[in-house]
Amino acid sequence: MAVESIPEILRRRRVSIIGNWLQQTVQTYPEQISRFLQQEKDPFRNPVGHALKEGMPVLFEQLVGDMDQAKMTAPLHDIVRVRAVQDFTASEAVAFVFLLKPVLRREISESGGAPAPQDMAKVEDRIDRMALLAFDLFMQCREKIYEIKADEAKRRVYLLERAHAMSDGPEQEGE
Repeated sequence: MAVESIPEILRRRRVSIIGNWLQQTVQTYPEQISRFLQQEKDPFRNPVGHALKEGMPVLFEQLVGDMDQAKMTAPLHDIVRVRAVQDFTASEAVAFVFLLKPVLRREISESGGAPAPQDMAKVEDRIDRMALLAFDLFMQCREKIYEIKADEAKRRVYLLERAHAMSDGPEQEGE
């Protein structure tokens, strides 16, 4: 009997891996929100759950495939963009990628596989690279949020200065 490679084991256990990874990720939210994320099917009412359910299969395929950064960027961006506007620190926002490591270890163990340590290290290195990309995307999202907030603050100051100038204007002319 031939020994299965890690990619073969992972592909065979794809549905279980993605389901467990999703469940682990959803559990990073408070219990009530976690239930909502798992149950609500409407993507407009549940953009977080939708991003996770749509993105994780794509990310998994890239993990066991060619690790095409262009193909990973969109689903990672969709997930971290939502997490960027929530109360997550940078490490908490991208931790969902690292949750894949124990899921994979458990699935490989349950499959009866005993991969060579260097093979498992290669898979975990791919996860680390995915997490670094997620971190970069998260930081871009946060930078955009801060830009928007700064622009809004500038607009408010401008409007306050205009309102103040308009209220001072007629008094100076009449004096």
